[in-house]
Amino acid sequence: MVTQCGIPPGESFTYVLETNNQFGTFWIHGHTRHQEADGFYTPLIIHSRKQPVIVYDEELLMTFEDWYTGEFYVRQAYIDSLNDARTLTPYYSKALINGYDGNKTVPITFVPGKRYRLRVICMSINNWFKFRIPGHKMTVIEADGVESMPLEVDGLSMGPGQRYSVIVTAHKSDEFNYIYNVTSYSRFITKEEGLRPIVYTGLIKYKDGAPTKNIPVVSDNQLVWPEEAQLQAYDKQPRLPVDRQIELTVNRFTDVYNVPYSALGSSLYKSVLVPTLYTALSMGELAKNSSVYGPQTNAYVLKHLEVVEIVINNPAIEDHTFHFHGHN
Repeated sequence: MVTQCGIPPGESFTYVLETNNQFGTFWIHGHTRHQEADGFYTPLIIHSRKQPVIVYDEELLMTFEDWYTGEFYVRQAYIDSLNDARTLTPYYSKALINGYDGNKTVPITFVPGKRYRLRVICMSINNWFKFRIPGHKMTVIEADGVESMPLEVDGLSMGPGQRYSVIVTAHKSDEFNYIYNVTSYSRFITKEEGLRPIVYTGLIKYKDGAPTKNIPVVSDNQLVWPEEAQLQAYDKQPRLPVDRQIELTVNRFTDVYNVPYSALGSSLYKSVLVPTLYTALSMGELAKNSSVYGPQTNAYVLKHLEVVEIVINNPAIEDHTFHFHGHN
């Protein structure tokens, strides 16, 4: 529980969202008792009325998910019992590609000469994914819901929550079909041949019965992957003057039972006792005082229309993505 109470079993709640000309590739997920780790999520696509960065013929959706055999509370209890969480557990994840079990994914059909927009969403809880279609180039035109200047790459490397739109142009001939690769991996779990990372494959089908094109294997470090620092917003709006900067550092520590934790700052976040929206709407002028939301929340109260620059320092050796709900 954060902003509001949960929806009781058997009940419903209708969300009405004002997009305010916001568009792009998003996803939504549950927030109660780690529901997202048990599969409570779905893509959310908001189409623009404007002409896209690159005009295309057809749009396809690609989703990557890590998938576990046990429910979250069972997995968490097991991991907490280990001396080293990096070791293999019975609950180490497999992957779903477009909702199917790894290599059982339904083929993607390409029509020769057509230009496709692939909206790619990493709806993962823990694992990173690498995606590429050997024999085809990708051109990034959107990242995390923001249109970008075109950037040609060989593949995508995506952490949990990340989204890209890429343009892929089909070959003019249907002589061959092609294999795409999806690699699922986690940087903080020990590698083990055939298990971590796991490489899945799927078919780009140009024609039924066509042979698969044999393409030489190329190492990742010889390929071009998108770097966020390379991307430029398509609207080329100047950087807004910053009213305030908030600097946060990812800290790692263990509790008295030697269980490892991560935190932004020096203390762990704990759920609020009263949903924050209720507090903000009922406390009058006191709603501007961060302490009314509970000392365990480490709350920041911002001014209306304030431009805030958030700096996140990650001193750990592992990559770590962050996403900020409700804002770009």
